[in-house]
Amino acid sequence: MDTSSFFGSRRTIEQVEEGTELAPRFDEQGLIPAVTTDHATGELLMVGYMNREALARTIETGEAHYFSRSRQVLWHKGATSGLVQRVKALLIDDDQDCVWLRVETAGGANCHVGYRSCFYREIPLGPAAGQATGPLLLRFTDTEKVFDPKLVYGDAPNPTKL
Repeated sequence: MDTSSFFGSRRTIEQVEEGTELAPRFDEQGLIPAVTTDHATGELLMVGYMNREALARTIETGEAHYFSRSRQVLWHKGATSGLVQRVKALLIDDDQDCVWLRVETAGGANCHVGYRSCFYREIPLGPAAGQATGPLLLRFTDTEKVFDPKLVYGDAPNPTKL
C-alpha cells in the first residue's frame, strides 16, 4: 500500500498546527498513539498504536487497524473475534502526533479479555492509597464480560508482554 498519497511532509509548525494537510508525526519506532472511544457515549474503550500502514488502512477502509507492539504485527480489530470497530470519526491532535478514533463496535466488546472497555479496573486514590503497605489493589469497575475469550480465541497465549 502506498501511503504517500495520504500523508504530507512536515515542513513548519504553522503548517502542522494550523494547516489542512495531514502530516502525522510517528515516533522513533514508527508509531503514533491511537485513543479509541465509543462514538455515541464517549466512553474510553482502548488506547493502541498505529504505524503508517495501520493509519492508512483505517483511513482507506473506515475500520480500525492497529499495530501490536508485543507481536510486532499489523492487526485489523475484530478480524478474529468479529468485534470490528467501525470508525465514525477520526481526529488528529494539534501537533499531529496522536489520533482519536470514535467508533461503533460490532458485538459491543473492545477488550481481548472480554470486557466492553480495556479500562475495567480502578486505581485507588488519596488516603486509601497512602496507607497501602504493598502493591495497590485494583477495583473492578466492570465485572461482566461481553464475551468469553477462550471461546473466541481458543487457548492462544495472551498477547500482552509481561
